[in-house]
Amino acid sequence: MFTAIVIIVIAAVILLLLLILQRHEIKNISRQINEIKSRDTNELIHTSGSDKTSGELINEINSLLREMRDRKIQYQKKSHALEQMMTNISHDLRTPLTSAMGYIGIIKNSDISPEEKEREIEIIEKRLIRLEELINSFFEFSKIISSDTPPELSELNLNAILEESIVHYYDDYCGQNREIILNCEASKIKLLSNRNMLMRIFDNLIGNALKHGTGDLTISVQKSENILIHFENELTDSEIDTDRIFEEFYTTDISRTKGNTGLGLAIAKQFTNMLDGKISAIREKNILRITVELPAGNKI
Repeated sequence: MFTAIVIIVIAAVILLLLLILQRHEIKNISRQINEIKSRDTNELIHTSGSDKTSGELINEINSLLREMRDRKIQYQKKSHALEQMMTNISHDLRTPLTSAMGYIGIIKNSDISPEEKEREIEIIEKRLIRLEELINSFFEFSKIISSDTPPELSELNLNAILEESIVHYYDDYCGQNREIILNCEASKIKLLSNRNMLMRIFDNLIGNALKHGTGDLTISVQKSENILIHFENELTDSEIDTDRIFEEFYTTDISRTKGNTGLGLAIAKQFTNMLDGKISAIREKNILRITVELPAGNKI
């Protein structure tokens, strides 16, 4: 009888100790959670005991913490990308608008012939059409960036899109006694892609060459396993670092004085990646070559 009482007492003491230890462990977990919340750190919950049940609970809590942090990071990336996209689009909208206003001023304040006036009006119309395209593209871009929806693809004629982008900058290059030379191995190259995003990529690259280059811009297109589009021109800015030119807000002292926001090539890279392509830059002496590699697509 005495032995049974002793066993019961020992068991009770052991259970009491286990309860005390478990209560201590729960308090420890609660304290760590409060510290993580208040300090907003990437730390996880750690256990000081070897209880299996507590260990399973801590593993579940840590799993939840990791998931919440991953979601937070993804949200911050999307929010940042959308913010930068809006800034860049706003900058781009001013370019054709300022140009159109300039030609309107010429018509109003200059004594020009009817033929010249008609030509200026045609240029204004082209600038305003381009402005409308950019505005429409803004909504599509913001929709793509702010969601996980992949870009809508359609069968496109790459040559036609490149030629259209070149036409947009024809007057600007002529004004600097420069040309855009398009070399293409085939008369018509088809691919599955997104027209507006391709236009934006090419516009940014041609505009970048206009602002930071000198002499003619050569655009060469090759099709093998993938489609390679090379943009090659001589640089005026010797400070350009090809390892950083696709970074957001990257500018040199010279480019900053030209009103460059440092977003054009970053956006070109982002859109190229979204189209399952690659973009890279190589500098040989004073010649810059930017290459856009796009999947040729097996569905065409």
